Amino acid sequence: MTDPVILIADPNRTRRKLLMSLCGDAGAGAVADAGTLGETYQLAELHMPKRVAIAADFARSSEFSALLDMLKMISAELVVYGEGPAATSYKLFRLDDHAAAVRLIAVLSAGLCAEKPAPLRIQTARAAPACVAPPQNKLLLIGASTGGITALETILSAFPEDCPPTLVVQHIRPGFADGLIRRLNETVRPNVVAAGHGVPLRAGYVHIAAGNDRHLGVVQRGGFMTRLVDGDAVSGHCPSVDVLFEHGAMLAGKVAISAAILTGMGADGAAGMRSLRAAGAYTVAQDKGSSVVWGMPRVAVELGGVVDVLPLAFIGKALLRDQAHASYRQGRALS
Repeated sequence: MTDPVILIADPNRTRRKLLMSLCGDAGAGAVADAGTLGETYQLAELHMPKRVAIAADFARSSEFSALLDMLKMISAELVVYGEGPAATSYKLFRLDDHAAAVRLIAVLSAGLCAEKPAPLRIQTARAAPACVAPPQNKLLLIGASTGGITALETILSAFPEDCPPTLVVQHIRPGFADGLIRRLNETVRPNVVAAGHGVPLRAGYVHIAAGNDRHLGVVQRGGFMTRLVDGDAVSGHCPSVDVLFEHGAMLAGKVAISAAILTGMGADGAAGMRSLRAAGAYTVAQDKGSSVVWGMPRVAVELGGVVDVLPLAFIGKALLRDQAHASYRQGRALS
């Protein structure tokens, strides 16, 4: 199925279907539609459309800011349309008759059939001799899925330029990882790179595995370094958060490890987080209130693998704390 280049979000089904029909008449390419803000967020993150048209009804919602952050992350052009004042800084495109709807579709369709530029290549960190990597006393591990794009930006924005070496698994559709890594590298202080094989882990670097066909792990070869592992999907995913966390658990006695499991569907990472906690690592899960989908964190809590359950805004600082001073409480009852 072709990924949509336009996403239309509107609680009014009749109006939504009219706009989709007009998009088809204009030859705008594949179009997707959403009837709720939550569905809009998930479809935008899944397909990364070029342009998004959102009814003013949604733009006035208190939850619109989270969606807006994600649209900025994927560089989607936004049009807000409807009747009445829009409680947003974006100019409202009036939609009071059929002619206005046709004009809106012309704006959404313009230029989408033009030749696409060659995709930007993101350079993977090159492997260097293990001897140049200084010994590390802490590693950070992060796993995320649906809603993770903006969650990662929030967490990494709290990291200093010389943050501990960080490894991330983000579930994302193949082909979109380059844009995610580029965006993060432009907006946060550490260096954000695509995870490579055999790369020594150094302070100030965040290694992201997203949308590829190999799992990400970490091994000790003198110093600590990345490892890309061929294999079938684990917990339904490749790369899998469980694989990364299990690698971390095997090293937890040799280096301090802090790990976070973020918003996402399913259970990937939950079993691995339980292994991490059992091995003495500090583990934190994103809370339900700040998660787009409270699936992976919920299962991790239920399996007993989580030390702290925190709102997204507090997770970055929690990961950076020295483990000796972290609120590490074995046997703590989690709600």
